[in-house]
Amino acid sequence: MSDEPNQPEAPTVRDRLLGAGVSPERLAMHHEARRVLLDGAIVGDLDQPAPPGTRLTFAGA
Repeated sequence: MSDEPNQPEAPTVRDRLLGAGVSPERLAMHHEARRVLLDGAIVGDLDQPAPPGTRLTFAGA
């Protein structure tokens, strides 16, 4: 058992971008073209955590 209180799971890259209004189709298109960046690094998995305070951008945008 952990001494830390239950922390909510961090939102994923997918959650945050869909929540920002990016359509699933456009998100898939940008991801396949390797243009989704998390803090400047290419996102390999849209379901990786993207906690508050991290920056999501599209390359070339």
